[in-house]
Amino acid sequence: MTWQFISESELVPYRALAPLPVQRLLVLAPHPDDEVFGVGGTLARAAEQGCQSCVVIATDGGAGGDAAVRERESRAAAAVLGYGTHAQALQFWRLPDRGLHPDAALVQRVRTLLQALQAQWLLAPSPFEVHPDHRAACRAAIDAVVGTDCELVFYEVGQALMPNALVDITPVLARKREAMACFASQLGVQRYDEQVLALNRYRAYTLGAAVTHAEALWRVGPLPRAGAAALPVWVRQQLAQRLGVDGV
Repeated sequence: MTWQFISESELVPYRALAPLPVQRLLVLAPHPDDEVFGVGGTLARAAEQGCQSCVVIATDGGAGGDAAVRERESRAAAAVLGYGTHAQALQFWRLPDRGLHPDAALVQRVRTLLQALQAQWLLAPSPFEVHPDHRAACRAAIDAVVGTDCELVFYEVGQALMPNALVDITPVLARKREAMACFASQLGVQRYDEQVLALNRYRAYTLGAAVTHAEALWRVGPLPRAGAAALPVWVRQQLAQRLGVDGV
């Protein structure tokens, strides 16, 4: 038997996205802080590039601390990253923490917003996340983009994904550090910032010595009318297992 392996560059990117290939982004974050830990560097780079970014914080974060405090922390972080410069830049939907459901109401709410913004990317937690709200946000995002021109892009927070795109955040690393420091209520529980920075450091593995930190993305692309059924079988299996539903 002769083994034929595909090249490394077909498994992981060896070049970072520069510049970002879009001008309008919608980020779906389950809790206040996920938007910064997951794609804070990408949001900062998008702001520098002149992109219009909108971040939706789906839940109130009340299961992980004082909801009002966590909301203020996200607002402070948005100012640091530079994306909170228009009226729709940061939205708080204040749904119950640990009670997020990818039902028709949530899907339609996401879809309505992405259409209003004419978003080119919808960034959402990946199917490999372990927190139930992250997985619910993932499924809602999948259903929301079905039949639209918006590209679905997954990001990582609490669980690594297999990326097909990397964003060099080296030039904005100080801003991401400062934005993460805004979440004092969460960093007092656990040093999430140190863990996130370690992951970002690792993500620069294939990008050369000049890149010290990167954020990993999985660009899925627009989904046809078939929706989740158009995803690879192994992705659908992960969704079915992790969301606890059949027929994904």
